[in-house]
Amino acid sequence: MNLSLYLSAYILILFSILGYGYIFYSCIDRSAKISVGYLGLYGIFLLIFIAYISNFITPHGKIFNMWVMGLGLFAFFVFLFKNFQYQKVNLLILFSIFFVLVFAILHAKTHDDFTYYHFPYIHHLTSESVIFGVGNFNHGYKTASSIFYLSSFFYLPKIEYSLIHLAPVFIMGFVNFELINKIKTYLKDNNKNFIILLSLLSLTVINIFFYRLAEHGTDRSAQILVLLTVIEILFFLNFKSLETTYLNKIYILIALIISLKAFYILYVLLLIPIIISNKNKLKYFEGLLKNNFFYISVIFVFFVLLMHFVNTGCLLFPVASTCNNSIPWGVGSNAATALNNWYHLWSKAGANPNFRINNPEEYLQGFNWVHNWTKDYFFNKVSDYILGISFTILIFFLLLKNSKNNLNFKRNYQILYFIILLIFFEWFYNHPALRYGGYHLIALIIFIPFSLYLEKYIDLKTFYKKICIVLFLILIVFIYRNVNRIYEETKIYNYNFLLNPSYNKQFTNYNLYKVIKDSKKIDSIKILGKNFLFFNKSIK
Repeated sequence: MNLSLYLSAYILILFSILGYGYIFYSCIDRSAKISVGYLGLYGIFLLIFIAYISNFITPHGKIFNMWVMGLGLFAFFVFLFKNFQYQKVNLLILFSIFFVLVFAILHAKTHDDFTYYHFPYIHHLTSESVIFGVGNFNHGYKTASSIFYLSSFFYLPKIEYSLIHLAPVFIMGFVNFELINKIKTYLKDNNKNFIILLSLLSLTVINIFFYRLAEHGTDRSAQILVLLTVIEILFFLNFKSLETTYLNKIYILIALIISLKAFYILYVLLLIPIIISNKNKLKYFEGLLKNNFFYISVIFVFFVLLMHFVNTGCLLFPVASTCNNSIPWGVGSNAATALNNWYHLWSKAGANPNFRINNPEEYLQGFNWVHNWTKDYFFNKVSDYILGISFTILIFFLLLKNSKNNLNFKRNYQILYFIILLIFFEWFYNHPALRYGGYHLIALIIFIPFSLYLEKYIDLKTFYKKICIVLFLILIVFIYRNVNRIYEETKIYNYNFLLNPSYNKQFTNYNLYKVIKDSKKIDSIKILGKNFLFFNKSIK
């Protein structure tokens, strides 16, 4: 597939996502104004919802996907453009962001887990409807991310599977727009506050530290959304005049985060500061009962848990207590415990694909693992990340700091910050790997107090100009790092992005039935119509 077809498909998918955002917005609540960035995030939300439901009925084949994408395009060109004329400038900014992101989508190397289970799972969704107990077959089928369901709609004629790895780019692009939009809006109102600074710092993390698409996988999209969610909550806590609009956004964002990685269900704790901040708690809960966004978010999470149950017999895999051992297709609580222990071991530097520490049970007890984790992981990856964060702060300090203002702003953030610290300690104790939440937790713990401090030293007269400089630097660094990456990949992989801009596709036949048929474990499988159940637990 040549570059022109690749980019054309990329743009059309973007338009379709925005079209679905408009459909969602029109059906749920048209009373409030909405930015085009949230139209995109709502579109992703709705497409994932449709993917969950439709896969019970049909595979996401080319013809079905053409209808799905076509409906989004119809909504975009017929309705969105006409009804969002007032957002022409914002649409232009959004399209500019996705133009810049072209530098990220040209690559030969995918995520390390892409061929292992990302692609096979997406291939499975495009070739089969729901199969109960598919989690018995392969580790990757046990913990399906919603990003696979979204990606399965990108399997289209001519394009084939060439764009199925791009889902994280769309999340990244819409979040980028929202952060820039917040900065632009508050600068326009001559407001200086720490949330502008936090948005700028978050943009830095997303575009400089997360510039390489091949590293996103299923993890970084969730972390990008957490950064935006925290900023939205801070807006709500400090500027309650728009509370309904902001609450709606937060419910959708948290539901999306949970769907990307099920262990992020812990992030419902982020709602606690919102509840506490409401003086009339009864009124807040009464409002929930009338809030369509809350209901649709709850139903969405229900489908996330349902897919876990369909795949594994567990509502929240690999939490063993949520597994039903009596269900014939279920993987069982023992399998959940074993995989959970493996996650602990791997994230605590006790194992990797080529290594496993002796006496893992003893290693995982208490804090026995800390010394080895510090030596092999902290001073290998975490320290580098903290150093990068520290350098970013230094640049911001030197560029933005001015003489101290006499104005004293009272900011409402303490409870939220405490919740973030609680989640951080849970992360450190259970799964202290950056990909499991460490990136955004470390960033927020450092960025929030720094933003509060720096706010006192901002001069509004020069603030706008300095922010433009920061945004320009972020843009330059992002482009440079990706151009350098593309150059290196052309040498390593003999890759020509003009002739084949997508990843280097060298995959075998991933049709699940064929793999099973060719498997020596065929005797352990019982097929019931279109859906099959696994009974012999040795297949795991």
